[in-house]
Amino acid sequence: MKNLLLIGSLALSLASCDVTKRSSATKTPASSSASSKSDKSSPVFIENISIRNGESTSGVSVQTSSTPATTGTVLVNPVDKTEGFYSLQFKYAILLDAPVEEMLDHQLIEFLESWYGTPYKMGGVDKTGVDCSAFVQSLMLTMYGVNVPRTSQEQYDQCKRISRNKMVEGDLVFFRTQKKKGVSHVGVYLRNNKFVHASTSSGVMISDLGEEYYSKRFVGSGRYKATGPQTE
Repeated sequence: MKNLLLIGSLALSLASCDVTKRSSATKTPASSSASSKSDKSSPVFIENISIRNGESTSGVSVQTSSTPATTGTVLVNPVDKTEGFYSLQFKYAILLDAPVEEMLDHQLIEFLESWYGTPYKMGGVDKTGVDCSAFVQSLMLTMYGVNVPRTSQEQYDQCKRISRNKMVEGDLVFFRTQKKKGVSHVGVYLRNNKFVHASTSSGVMISDLGEEYYSKRFVGSGRYKATGPQTE
């Protein structure tokens, strides 16, 4: 009887070992391996798009997160500085609904990335917190060398009016977000109906003029070619 129990125990151990070997021998898909490596650092999610600064051995990879909290999120894993910038090109191509090969303005993309997600703060002027008009001031001075007034109303009053269908990158877009006030919000037009601004709800972000909230509150657009009031 003892022998039978010993044989049965040995057979069970061998079977368990075999299962373990077969399980451990199962190959992990390449995408899972890359994901495991990139998970060494937590991604920062912006508008459902994230840049992971993890290690990789196969260039830039694009993945869809499988975790419930980030389903549908595009993850881009940069490898070095050049490929890292390509990942930013990819990210802003998505945000601006434009071909990635047209994302060639490195300075603008890096400026947007450095400010993206900065929280909104009334009266704020830096990356600890910024309001809409101060953000516009910083972008216009950094990117175009143009000084604009401090408040959104002043920026509206002193710009050259242009029609919406003639807007180009760097033009300002104005909104009336409070019933009893004039112009109370401002952003900078980029392309494809998209503009960047410091929103009270989400901080610095890219939005679409076609969104119902902004289309209903849109006041007009303007252009600065130099400091001071603009004339025709």
